[in-house]
Amino acid sequence: MTRRELITGAAAAAGAVAVLPGPARAQTTQKRELIVAQGGDIAFFDPHMSTSSNDIRVSFNLYDNLTSRHPDGKLYPGLATEWKLTAPTTWTFKLRPGVKFHNGDPFSSSDVKASIERTYDPAAKTRVSTVFSTIERIEAPDPGTVVFHAKKPDPLLPARLAFYGGQIVPEKYLKSVGPDTFNQKPVGTGPIRFVSWTKDDKAVLEANPDYWGGRIDVDRLVMRAIPETAPRVASLLKGEVDAITQLAPDHGDRVNANPTTRMIGALYAGLYVLAVNSNVKPLDNPLVKQALSLGIDREIIVKELWRGRGIVPNSMIAKGDNHFDASLPPLKYDPREARERLKKAGYKGEEIVIETTVGYTANDKAMSEAIQAMWRDVGVNAKVEQLEYSVRAQKLRDKSFKGLWWSDPTSTLSDPDGMFWRLLGPGGPQDYWRHARFDQLGDAARFSVDEKFRAQAYKEMTQIFLEHFPWVPVIQPYEDYGIQRYVEWTPNPNQQFEIRRFNFRFRRA
Repeated sequence: MTRRELITGAAAAAGAVAVLPGPARAQTTQKRELIVAQGGDIAFFDPHMSTSSNDIRVSFNLYDNLTSRHPDGKLYPGLATEWKLTAPTTWTFKLRPGVKFHNGDPFSSSDVKASIERTYDPAAKTRVSTVFSTIERIEAPDPGTVVFHAKKPDPLLPARLAFYGGQIVPEKYLKSVGPDTFNQKPVGTGPIRFVSWTKDDKAVLEANPDYWGGRIDVDRLVMRAIPETAPRVASLLKGEVDAITQLAPDHGDRVNANPTTRMIGALYAGLYVLAVNSNVKPLDNPLVKQALSLGIDREIIVKELWRGRGIVPNSMIAKGDNHFDASLPPLKYDPREARERLKKAGYKGEEIVIETTVGYTANDKAMSEAIQAMWRDVGVNAKVEQLEYSVRAQKLRDKSFKGLWWSDPTSTLSDPDGMFWRLLGPGGPQDYWRHARFDQLGDAARFSVDEKFRAQAYKEMTQIFLEHFPWVPVIQPYEDYGIQRYVEWTPNPNQQFEIRRFNFRFRRA
């Protein structure tokens, strides 16, 4: 069987579910419950302990940030009503008055100070420890004011506060119950409140009736875990759920052809990459990683597995970001050169493992199997191992991956600082590789207000990246969702599942 036959076969198998749509129904509903099916279970309700898409779809609705990035890409007020640069290294935020946490505790500046300080507290061991490394200290001069002092000028701080790590947690409650209980019984200020969680089944959340942004359009949100794509799509077509995430492109036509459902999507503000544990042999050898990149036919993956719903990356910077270099060619497929690099590396057939989930990202398993075949074509002893989402989460914490695994790094700031530097920088969640010049440039670019300097720094960092491949970028996909036609909702390119009043409602009769 040729590689193309293998890929097209995988695509056909993924789409081979026979679900006959029922008769067309009116495109309105009287439902008071929003049911969403995603590709994996929730691992953490504590917002500082995870940046995984399955978790943030809930956590960004359980909690609020000081600022908020809406689907239109613009920055809006959240728990802060205004902010301004009051000195070259000082940002002052005015807080929204009268806000309460779900347990009735009043929200104040002390909660903001404690929340952000927690993210980089070594004792807390958060997954967002590098997000706010520009901050020197935080002051809470009165309940309605927070002052951030940066180590050096940081024009991106308001944008940083809108995403990972910026969710505000209740200082008093967290201290009283401890982090484990807090994760089991989370409390925020967001539009939904925690009710229950059944492992590998569903999380149930209810509308916060006193939400400062207005009560959402439903009484309850149920987030179901359906890892396999075919059953997830079937649940939508049968009307059992209102929306599904990670809709693989080969199912899009069926969803659109069904009289009661449709596909909706956005070009992902990030990349799907094979992250690399460069501490494991032979992946500590840059030539081996160069060969792995050269051995992937990304054009076939985009065409056959994604039906054209994606683009081939040219580096670790996503299209649409500041400092994306459009002059760079897409990452090359060159099997002959891949074999040469393996030979030059002294590769002796050591096993190279891709550990893949099923449904954490769309097409993760299918892409793994296609890439395994491509790598075997160039002489790589490639193996695919399937793992549960909870095991993946544990391996992330332990940094214990055997080789490569799927990651979907999100550009949190529309800037390289909020994507590859946040994750690959020293102490970051994917710190498996270090390079002195790369680190020097990344730190300098983070603090510079000179965009010409930053552009040059990121160009040089890109060249270092393309030599060492701490990630092997595969695709910048369109992230597609299937929804019932009565759902009025706009997807956010950054993977947040925004259900606040400005972005979600059911069309009612």
